[in-house]
Amino acid sequence: MNETQMNILALPTPNLGYHNQILGGFRALSDLSGLPYNPEAFLWPEGVENIGGFKNSFFQSKRENYEALKSRVFSLLERYLEKTGQIPHIFITVYDATDSKFSPENVDMVCRAVKEYYMNHNLGEIITAILTSRLHRYKYIDLINVPKHMLTFRSRIRLLQNREIKKKVLVTVGTINNFNRRNVLEKYKELLEKINNSSADEIVAEQCQKLKRYMALSKKAVFCLGGRVDGPEIVFDLNYAKKILADAMRLCRCGYGVAIVNGPRTPNDVVDFLYEKTIDMENILFQNCKKVIEDEADHGNWRIYSGKYEKQLKSLEKLGNIYPGIIGFDNTVVVHSMDSYAGCETAAAAFPTAISSRGLFIDPVVRYDCHNLKDLLCPKYAIDWDDFINIADHMGVEPKDLRPQVLSNPLRVFAEAVINRMNQKNKSKAKRKRG
Repeated sequence: MNETQMNILALPTPNLGYHNQILGGFRALSDLSGLPYNPEAFLWPEGVENIGGFKNSFFQSKRENYEALKSRVFSLLERYLEKTGQIPHIFITVYDATDSKFSPENVDMVCRAVKEYYMNHNLGEIITAILTSRLHRYKYIDLINVPKHMLTFRSRIRLLQNREIKKKVLVTVGTINNFNRRNVLEKYKELLEKINNSSADEIVAEQCQKLKRYMALSKKAVFCLGGRVDGPEIVFDLNYAKKILADAMRLCRCGYGVAIVNGPRTPNDVVDFLYEKTIDMENILFQNCKKVIEDEADHGNWRIYSGKYEKQLKSLEKLGNIYPGIIGFDNTVVVHSMDSYAGCETAAAAFPTAISSRGLFIDPVVRYDCHNLKDLLCPKYAIDWDDFINIADHMGVEPKDLRPQVLSNPLRVFAEAVINRMNQKNKSKAKRKRG
């Protein structure tokens, strides 16, 4: 291993949540080894230098032709090695469910191509790892991170019975992420600076005034919205938005300030409804964290906002994504809709966490993972959102009164597993040389 740097390489993804999982893996390996890493160690296509310029998935929405895929991987590896002059020891990818139903097979073939390139060019061995995956029969991936909530009953049995798969699988409670209290504190300070130096823009100034009123209240709740997916298995609609608003108003009557933030998957009609209804509410604010369209080509992308309030929400982009900063206030409960894995992050970082499920339809057969995660988190690591509202209203319970168990962060477990595999391979290599 290079004595001055942890040599890691990853397959990029345009999805920011998955991208942060990879960065979390980078950080964990660096922390454990004590060696720095390059946060841009990705197989970027030509002309792309970072995630901001990476818009299209590596895969098409079908099973890839292996020879064509191998040619692309070889070309990207050659460009990377020529540019950096470093030979990575670890290759990380992520199970991106948005790619297609062929994602597991395609990812496995990418790892096959990486291994073949190393073998053909005598670069030694490389450890391949995949994060946040369901249990699949990968042939060319050395370490498969399977969060416990993504295991079905059948896959649990298969894992117990198949020794070869079991050797490769790392089961974690929760997902690997790039979220921690230190980053929240940094974002919290940045948010305060933005609020105190509010823009002359009228819309931004009004939002900053609402944020100041929010800051002055002693009890706070931050509602983090997930949203729809490509298929019909998650119904995130106006009925659920109306429930969210009613919950927020009920908390306000109990003396709370409520901030609602959305994400890329939040439907435009939900965004429009919550923004419109909360504009004149004193203690409830809505901040759009979904990218607003920049040109006509964006209109077909449901992950980019193109609703009734494009002009207003474009102004509010000056405040940016307030979510990481706004949860840094004392006596704050962070609420996640059940379709999101982000509850793992706040629960592991010891923030009072609640999970909202009532009013949100999620098909328990197709998206068993969402139901499993709620059952895993509540009530040990998080509280059911409706339970929290009731005890806050009737018993005066505040976020600071909640004492959930802190969810163990799987980052270090992942890093230890990767480095152990590297050490095992090095020992086997040394043994072969002696033999």
